[in-house]
Amino acid sequence: MVKFAYKSIENQQDQMPNWYRPNIDKKILKELMQRRDLPAWINTICFFGVLILSGIVAWYSWGTWWAIPAFLVYGNIYSFLNARWHEFGHRSAFKTRWLNDLFYEICSFLDYFESHSWRWSHTHHHSRTIHVDVDYEIQVSRPANLWNLFFRDAFAVDRVWAEFKKVFQHSLGIETPLMKDCVPENERWKVIWNSRLYMALKIAIIAWAISIQSFLPLMIFITPLIYGGTLFQFVAMLQHGGLKADTWDHRESTRTVYLNGFLGWCLYANMNYHIEHHIFPQVPFYNLPKLHEHIKDQCPQPNTSFYDGMKVMIPAILKQAKDPAYHLPRELPA
Repeated sequence: MVKFAYKSIENQQDQMPNWYRPNIDKKILKELMQRRDLPAWINTICFFGVLILSGIVAWYSWGTWWAIPAFLVYGNIYSFLNARWHEFGHRSAFKTRWLNDLFYEICSFLDYFESHSWRWSHTHHHSRTIHVDVDYEIQVSRPANLWNLFFRDAFAVDRVWAEFKKVFQHSLGIETPLMKDCVPENERWKVIWNSRLYMALKIAIIAWAISIQSFLPLMIFITPLIYGGTLFQFVAMLQHGGLKADTWDHRESTRTVYLNGFLGWCLYANMNYHIEHHIFPQVPFYNLPKLHEHIKDQCPQPNTSFYDGMKVMIPAILKQAKDPAYHLPRELPA
């Protein structure tokens, strides 16, 4: 669950020490930070190809029993739009800036993120990763709320409702605490007008559904996160779940997990290399495996699979539900 803890970071800048950074040759790091259009296009086409194909199958299965597995597949693929929203938001995928911005807007709308406000709030997550009452994107609260994690968030109930409410308020010109805390005053008009566009598009989709007297358009564009967000919830939980809060070392608060090519590269855009991403957020996702090879001897051992990560993370989260100070110990290289 995204924790909306409205607490300004500005007054704490003086107390912010430097994050840990591993040793890596500056020339190598500069090469890894180079963005290229071709790898980004290949990944984007593969992901949207799989998404569109699964959507077509789901659409034509509507009205039959096959619709149940078809929409579950489509919804779970759809939920990984989050990874694209994230990468395009960093503008680190494509070399061509406008391509990052175009796909960021598309993914933001589809994945229930108002693009302008989230671009600003995401900076909190990187500047104060899993710092309680500052990081806006804490998924596992302290203490862990098991009902939210394993049910409400698995069906994106709170996030969809919170984002809809926020967009609706912004569309009316109401400045929410998040807007006041994160978005510079001269940028707030963009949030307001973008929210109005989002509301207009959602109303148009609802009108389309009413005009054809079918819930199908809503199943394709409005509700996939609710019926199909479960897999992404648990994959994303591996990023920080069960680990240490309020630390200045990403190796203690963040986890790298090895995943197969389809889940890790195609769907998740290599965000399973999450320690690497947080330490060097401007390295494009297609270079994160290479970055991992250069710094892995300075980081904790990665989990070897999705199952291996779950096996150690879930018990830790269960303990955090009773003891918010508990966290998994990390063996850091000397």
